[in-house]
Amino acid sequence: MITQQDRKTNTRLFTAPIILCLLALSSSSAIAASATSADSTSSWSLVITLLVLAATAGSAVLNVAAIRHWDRNWGLVSGLPLLGLLLWGALIVVSKQFDASAHELWALEIFAWAMINLIYMVTAMTAKRMFAKRDGEESASS
Repeated sequence: MITQQDRKTNTRLFTAPIILCLLALSSSSAIAASATSADSTSSWSLVITLLVLAATAGSAVLNVAAIRHWDRNWGLVSGLPLLGLLLWGALIVVSKQFDASAHELWALEIFAWAMINLIYMVTAMTAKRMFAKRDGEESASS
Protein backbone atom coordinates (compact mmCIF):
# COMPACT_ATOMS: atom_id res chain seq x y z
CA MET A 1 0.00 0.00 0.00
CA ILE A 2 1.37 3.41 -1.00
CA THR A 3 1.18 5.97 1.76
CA GLN A 4 0.74 9.71 1.44
CA GLN A 5 4.40 10.21 2.38
CA ASP A 6 5.51 7.89 -0.45
CA ARG A 7 3.44 9.90 -2.93
CA LYS A 8 5.00 13.17 -1.75
CA THR A 9 8.49 11.69 -2.01
CA ASN A 10 7.83 10.42 -5.54
CA THR A 11 6.43 13.80 -6.58
CA ARG A 12 9.48 15.62 -5.20
CA LEU A 13 11.81 13.34 -7.12
CA PHE A 14 10.22 14.35 -10.43
CA THR A 15 9.69 18.08 -9.76
CA ALA A 16 13.27 19.26 -10.36
CA PRO A 17 13.75 17.51 -13.71
CA ILE A 18 10.40 18.80 -14.97
CA ILE A 19 11.26 22.40 -14.10
CA LEU A 20 14.72 21.99 -15.61
CA CYS A 21 13.21 20.64 -18.84
CA LEU A 22 10.74 23.53 -19.06
CA LEU A 23 13.53 26.05 -18.63
CA ALA A 24 15.67 24.23 -21.18
CA LEU A 25 12.84 24.31 -23.71
CA SER A 26 12.50 28.06 -23.26
CA SER A 27 16.14 28.53 -24.20
CA SER A 28 16.48 25.66 -26.67
CA SER A 29 17.63 27.94 -29.49
CA ALA A 30 20.60 29.14 -27.43
CA ILE A 31 21.47 25.60 -26.41
CA ALA A 32 21.16 24.32 -29.97
CA ALA A 33 23.34 27.12 -31.28
CA SER A 34 25.94 26.38 -28.60
CA ALA A 35 25.88 22.65 -29.23
CA THR A 36 26.31 22.88 -33.00
CA SER A 37 29.16 25.37 -33.01
CA ALA A 38 32.69 23.97 -32.74
CA ASP A 39 34.54 26.85 -31.10
CA SER A 40 35.37 26.97 -27.39
CA THR A 41 33.25 30.06 -26.74
CA SER A 42 30.13 28.14 -27.66
CA SER A 43 31.16 25.27 -25.41
CA TRP A 44 31.50 27.65 -22.50
CA SER A 45 28.15 29.19 -23.33
CA LEU A 46 26.57 25.76 -23.19
CA VAL A 47 28.22 25.00 -19.84
CA ILE A 48 27.09 28.33 -18.41
CA THR A 49 23.55 27.80 -19.74
CA LEU A 50 23.35 24.39 -18.11
CA LEU A 51 24.70 25.72 -14.79
CA VAL A 52 22.21 28.59 -14.84
CA LEU A 53 19.33 26.23 -15.59
CA ALA A 54 20.44 23.85 -12.83
CA ALA A 55 20.70 26.68 -10.28
CA THR A 56 17.32 28.04 -11.34
CA ALA A 57 15.68 24.63 -11.13
CA GLY A 58 17.20 24.03 -7.70
CA SER A 59 15.96 27.38 -6.50
CA ALA A 60 12.49 26.82 -7.97
CA VAL A 61 12.23 23.41 -6.31
CA LEU A 62 12.54 25.14 -2.94
CA ASN A 63 9.44 27.18 -3.80
CA VAL A 64 7.52 24.15 -5.01
CA ALA A 65 8.34 22.22 -1.82
CA ALA A 66 7.23 25.17 0.30
CA ILE A 67 3.96 25.47 -1.61
CA ARG A 68 3.26 21.79 -0.99
CA HIS A 69 4.16 21.74 2.71
CA TRP A 70 3.14 25.13 4.04
CA ASP A 71 -0.42 26.13 4.82
CA ARG A 72 -2.42 28.19 2.39
CA ASN A 73 -1.19 31.75 3.07
CA TRP A 74 2.47 30.82 3.45
CA GLY A 75 2.18 28.68 0.34
CA LEU A 76 1.00 31.72 -1.60
CA VAL A 77 3.94 33.73 -0.25
CA SER A 78 6.34 31.07 -1.47
CA GLY A 79 4.68 30.90 -4.89
CA LEU A 80 5.11 34.58 -5.76
CA PRO A 81 8.71 34.20 -7.00
CA LEU A 82 7.63 31.42 -9.36
CA LEU A 83 5.10 33.77 -10.88
CA GLY A 84 7.87 36.34 -11.27
CA LEU A 85 10.10 33.77 -12.98
CA LEU A 86 7.31 32.77 -15.33
CA LEU A 87 6.60 36.38 -16.31
CA TRP A 88 10.29 37.26 -16.67
CA GLY A 89 10.95 34.14 -18.75
CA ALA A 90 8.00 34.98 -21.00
CA LEU A 91 9.30 38.54 -21.38
CA ILE A 92 12.75 37.26 -22.38
CA VAL A 93 11.35 34.77 -24.91
CA VAL A 94 8.96 37.32 -26.47
CA SER A 95 11.57 40.06 -26.70
CA LYS A 96 14.08 37.61 -28.23
CA GLN A 97 11.48 36.84 -30.91
CA PHE A 98 11.17 40.52 -31.85
CA ASP A 99 14.83 41.48 -31.51
CA ALA A 100 17.64 38.91 -31.46
CA SER A 101 19.96 41.35 -29.70
CA ALA A 102 17.55 41.87 -26.79
CA HIS A 103 18.38 40.33 -23.41
CA GLU A 104 21.92 39.39 -24.38
CA LEU A 105 22.59 38.59 -20.72
CA TRP A 106 19.47 36.50 -20.18
CA ALA A 107 21.48 33.84 -18.34
CA LEU A 108 22.62 36.45 -15.83
CA GLU A 109 19.06 37.69 -15.42
CA ILE A 110 17.74 34.20 -14.69
CA PHE A 111 20.67 33.39 -12.39
CA ALA A 112 20.05 36.64 -10.49
CA TRP A 113 16.43 35.55 -10.01
CA ALA A 114 17.63 32.23 -8.58
CA MET A 115 19.95 33.91 -6.08
CA ILE A 116 17.41 36.54 -5.04
CA ASN A 117 14.82 33.78 -4.70
CA LEU A 118 17.09 31.89 -2.30
CA ILE A 119 17.41 35.01 -0.12
CA TYR A 120 13.65 35.54 -0.31
CA MET A 121 12.89 31.96 0.69
CA VAL A 122 15.32 32.01 3.64
CA THR A 123 13.63 35.21 4.81
CA ALA A 124 10.18 33.66 4.40
CA MET A 125 11.21 30.49 6.25
CA THR A 126 12.68 32.54 9.10
CA ALA A 127 9.56 34.72 9.34
CA LYS A 128 7.29 31.67 9.28
CA ARG A 129 9.30 30.04 12.06
CA MET A 130 9.25 33.24 14.16
CA PHE A 131 5.48 33.64 13.77
CA ALA A 132 4.90 29.97 14.63
CA LYS A 133 7.08 30.30 17.72
CA ARG A 134 5.24 33.45 18.83
CA ASP A 135 1.86 31.80 18.26
CA GLY A 136 3.00 28.76 20.27
CA GLU A 137 4.12 30.96 23.17
CA GLU A 138 0.85 32.92 23.12
CA SER A 139 -1.27 29.77 23.13
CA ALA A 140 0.80 28.28 25.97
CA SER A 141 0.41 31.41 28.12
CA SER A 142 -3.38 31.62 27.55
